[in-house]
Amino acid sequence: MEDLKHKLGKFSRGEKNSIIDLKGLKVGHLSVNKDHLDTSGEKAVIRTGLTAVLPYPMEKEMRQFAGSFILGWKNEITGYEVMDDFCYLNSPIVITNSFNIGNAYNAILSYGFALKRSEIWPPLVIGIDDSYLNDMRKSHLDEGDILETFFKASEDRMEEGSVGAGVGLRALGWKGGIGTASRAFSLDKTHFKCGVLTASNLGNQRPLKKLETNSRPGDGDEGSLIMIIGVDVPLVPYQIKHITKSLVVSLHSTNFLKNSSDSVVCILFSTANPMSMENDGPFVFDFQVVDDSLLGTVIQAASEAAHEALLNSLLKAYPVRGRSGRKVETIPDDEIIKILEKFEIEEFPGCRGIPPVDR
Repeated sequence: MEDLKHKLGKFSRGEKNSIIDLKGLKVGHLSVNKDHLDTSGEKAVIRTGLTAVLPYPMEKEMRQFAGSFILGWKNEITGYEVMDDFCYLNSPIVITNSFNIGNAYNAILSYGFALKRSEIWPPLVIGIDDSYLNDMRKSHLDEGDILETFFKASEDRMEEGSVGAGVGLRALGWKGGIGTASRAFSLDKTHFKCGVLTASNLGNQRPLKKLETNSRPGDGDEGSLIMIIGVDVPLVPYQIKHITKSLVVSLHSTNFLKNSSDSVVCILFSTANPMSMENDGPFVFDFQVVDDSLLGTVIQAASEAAHEALLNSLLKAYPVRGRSGRKVETIPDDEIIKILEKFEIEEFPGCRGIPPVDR
């Protein structure tokens, strides 16, 4: 599918319009789309995968400031409590179906051992429900394949749509998946970038194509939206928490999540202020930090990228036929136009109605 031709918002896109516009960041996908007979002779329909974000060159012993805001809590997440308490990230961020969380967790540890790292804990793995198209009971990912995905992750090119963790997803009654976008902006004459990766599995309790009918959308109605955001802006933890909360609030003011029971997971990390842990690292770190008065610009740029990434996850997704003969189609152009018209009416609320920064 083509890129979204209509640029959302006022900020320019990054060079690749992708989260990999951030220097040193890589993304890898493991896609599994196959049918087979298990040992009992029962047909297994596998439509699943895994998407990994490697926030920095993982051979380095390093930590980055990170934080999150979660609404709804319908996703299982490993390592969340440690990240939330200590406000740093030193692991890949992995999205996969809920039954493969354990395999991905172990693979991250094995990856750290292979790189001879002393610390790659806790593994950050986010579960997502792809059971509408995928037989989750039988779609167990191989640890070796997951490790290969980490080692082959790319900083040059990123696929979108029905790939990786997006193979079995659906959104707004259409085919969902993985999307990405980026924005370039300036703070006090210094140039920065923001990149967003989304996994869209939301809005199926009231899909767009059935809003004007009495049809029931079917099972698997409770979904989720996962947003992974990287910035090269020097931020400290309380600022990251404020930005993630503001982004989720801005999404709920649009047609995507309004009156929705879906959950939202928003994780943000900053590639600025890296904390080297080589040889136990220094005992005192020197950090830069932007003034709170500039956070509104970061929020608006991230909001624009998040909305476009979500649209790209729909536009780039090819149709998939899954278990029980279900088929989910790519969203047609006229439905995308309706969404764009909705955005243009409401503009971007990322900098309006935001509560004061909580320190």
